Amino acid sequence: MLKNAAYMENLIDDLKLTWQLENNMLPVNRQEQNIVRFLRELSIDILNCPEYEKRTIYFQCSDHIADEMVMLSFDKKLLTRTFQNLIINAFVHGGKDTEVTVQIAVSECLVNITISDNGKGMSVEETDRLFDRYYRGTNTESKTEGTGLGLAIAKSIIELHGGTISVTSSPGVGTAFLICFPSD
Repeated sequence: MLKNAAYMENLIDDLKLTWQLENNMLPVNRQEQNIVRFLRELSIDILNCPEYEKRTIYFQCSDHIADEMVMLSFDKKLLTRTFQNLIINAFVHGGKDTEVTVQIAVSECLVNITISDNGKGMSVEETDRLFDRYYRGTNTESKTEGTGLGLAIAKSIIELHGGTISVTSSPGVGTAFLICFPSD
C-alpha cells in the first residue's frame, strides 16, 4: 500500500510539473554556475545512494576546457532532476553491469553534454517515442516504478533552458543522449 501511495504521489508531482512546463508557469531560478562541477557533484551524489554505490560513472571533459570551468546559466534544481533521470534510467533499464559516461565538450557557441551507457540499448521504434508522455518502452513491461513522464519532463526542462536533446541507441550496444545548450 505504501508503494502504491508513493507511486501516486510521484505521478501527481510529475503531472503538476508537466502542466507547469506546458503552460510556462514554472518558476525558473537561473544562475551562472559551473556546469562541469555541477555534473561531477551530481554523479558523486548518485553513486553515494545505496542502490547505486556499486555502479560506475565515468566523467570526461574535452581537453580544451581550462580548469574544468564551463559557466552556464541554469536552474540547479531543474537540471538536477533532468540529469538524475538520464543517469538513473541507464542503471535501472540497462542491467547490473551497465556503466554510464558523462562527457562535456565546448564548441564556439555550444556546451555539449553526452550521457551514454553500455546497457541493453533500444530499437528505433523505442527511441522514436522516448520523449512522448507516458511512454515507458518495451523493456520496462515487468517494472511498475516510474510514471512514463520523466524523459518528457527532461526534454521540456532542457528546452526551457534554450537547449536540445537527442538520443541514439543500438540494441545490445547502449544508448547516448546528446544535450546541447547555447553557451552564454
